[in-house]
Amino acid sequence: MTAENTSHGTTTVDTQVYTKIAAQAASKIPGVGASSGGLLHLGKPRGIAGKPDATVEVLGNTVAVDLKVGIRYPLNLRQTCDAIRQQVIDELMKYLGVSSVQVDIDIAWLHAGSASSKERILR
Repeated sequence: MTAENTSHGTTTVDTQVYTKIAAQAASKIPGVGASSGGLLHLGKPRGIAGKPDATVEVLGNTVAVDLKVGIRYPLNLRQTCDAIRQQVIDELMKYLGVSSVQVDIDIAWLHAGSASSKERILR
């Protein structure tokens, strides 16, 4: 995105800035994490601790975001995706001043988590 001001020049924001803000915003939603872990997504099990993968395309003052996420099971997928979408839109508008944001979400996997004393264990 380029903002023009005739008396001071232009400001250009790299697409990677949009990508990092979108991934960070999505990771703020409880139970949402990276699509998989490790270097090149190999060698480490999937987990909720990482940031989701984001791809961003900027067209003027409109931003299209594609997110690939993992979601903790048994969260409601529709509500979680709505929360992710709203968080990403809010932060891109707040920090970069975009007027239109489209967020597409790909749920790559569900994270069952580990058994704890509060969870029911089948024997």
